[in-house]
Amino acid sequence: MNKLLWSLSLGAALVGAAGGAALAQSRDKTVVIANYGGAWAETLNRICVQPFTKETGITVTQAATEDSLAQIRAQQTTRNILWDIAPTERSGLPVSQKNGWLEPIDWSVVDPDNKLPPIARKTHAIGSVAYSTTIGVRTDKLPEGKTFTGWKDFWDVKQFPGPRTLRNSPAENLEFALIADGVKPSEVYDVLRSPEGVDRAFKKLDEIKPAITVWWTSGQQPVQLLASGEVFYATAFNGRIQQLQKDKLPVALIWNGGSLDVSYYSIVKGANNAAAAMQFMKYCWNEPQRLAEIARAMPYSSFNPDIYKILSAEEARQLPTSPENMEVQFALNAEFWAENLPRIQKRWETWRLQ
Repeated sequence: MNKLLWSLSLGAALVGAAGGAALAQSRDKTVVIANYGGAWAETLNRICVQPFTKETGITVTQAATEDSLAQIRAQQTTRNILWDIAPTERSGLPVSQKNGWLEPIDWSVVDPDNKLPPIARKTHAIGSVAYSTTIGVRTDKLPEGKTFTGWKDFWDVKQFPGPRTLRNSPAENLEFALIADGVKPSEVYDVLRSPEGVDRAFKKLDEIKPAITVWWTSGQQPVQLLASGEVFYATAFNGRIQQLQKDKLPVALIWNGGSLDVSYYSIVKGANNAAAAMQFMKYCWNEPQRLAEIARAMPYSSFNPDIYKILSAEEARQLPTSPENMEVQFALNAEFWAENLPRIQKRWETWRLQ
């Protein structure tokens, strides 16, 4: 390097030193978490974000996203990392892991007491809360003297006549079909991993297809249909059904055979403040008192078992991860669907139009 260039470089370094230090310090004091907005973001802000900032001095900003995986991909491709923490639900986690877009979680920081079970303690993600796709039933439409217990009854249009709705997706519906056909919830993916298992699921879906009056595409649709009486039986997210119950509508929630799904959060590769992001993960999603507050605000629950020392028995019964509800559900296998969805989705679309 010649003397002039060296002098200019040194001068720039001296002039910019204070600014660079300030920028580094600013980044050390900020965590950006991507989120889908709405009630969940508001709940996080009240229970986690504001108290965390007050206690640590670290500012947490929630950035809006509609497609986390696409934006993670874009940030990694351009090397312009805007987020520290991102949601990686369903295929977002296995796809991002496979491509090396995530930082490994330091569990000595996030879960030092090893409280979380494996489903919530992934190499590159923490399970923040769980929710379930369950069955909502209009109890005033049930035949007299009949008790609705699960997927076999959902498929039994003779004993339980009436219009039904399912989500417009092969994911979960193939599992539900197999359970209706006698497969144990814990064994659905063992069956689905073979071509014969997929054939079996579609064959069972053939039976219920004429009774499906709406294939829903948004979470509010099935509960609106239940509320209006346009359908008697519906798959829906547990929290949506429980809101109908709070509104005093005659609707029962059936946990038996439900699909337990996990809202995962990960630290983006190259995050500006990974260390503080891990602090926030522990603070928000692995502290029993805050998790109990989240569960009381929204009917979605964590995997730290100590929350059930805080919640009442009645509160616990409303949550997807309570021991009695976990026992009768299966955990949605995101890895299976990340690998197989493109192929099965084509078959699903053809089948739907037949």
